[in-house]
Amino acid sequence: MQRRFLFLLLIFSVFVVSLNCQTRSDEKAEECQYLTLAEAEKILGARVELVSNSWTYTTDANKFDCAYRAVEKDKASGKEINLFFRLEESTTEDQAKQIYESIWQSNKNHAGIEPLSGIGDEAYAHSDKPNFHFVFARKGKFTLRMKVNKAVAATSPEALKAFAKRVVEGI
Repeated sequence: MQRRFLFLLLIFSVFVVSLNCQTRSDEKAEECQYLTLAEAEKILGARVELVSNSWTYTTDANKFDCAYRAVEKDKASGKEINLFFRLEESTTEDQAKQIYESIWQSNKNHAGIEPLSGIGDEAYAHSDKPNFHFVFARKGKFTLRMKVNKAVAATSPEALKAFAKRVVEGI
């Protein structure tokens, strides 16, 4: 009887958490759990708005995604400036290593790759200024991906790396 009660309590808790973590498209998204508005503004060097904020649960991984967009488009190109964030928890460390290795292998020979030390178990940054800045890190069974699309002069790749380091250290 006690096991059944605990099982039902667990199911109910997961249901309540999932309700609180999902963003409906007809509502303004709440603040991103891991990347605040102020942090996003520091990275992009501009005022931003939260575009999306959601959790995805699968049998292979739990993923938290959020995206910010600069309020104003880049004046030179007319393009939107976006910051994407994903924290993924794989079911095993080996699975996270495979994800990291796959992305590393597909990017390692491109110009603008910078291996990063001191961020998790393994990490690198990739940039082709002025189009994007990307940081990818792995610690244990967690992977972190952050990408700025349309990296303008005010965008701070150093703030992006520093933020990634803080998140990974907190895992």
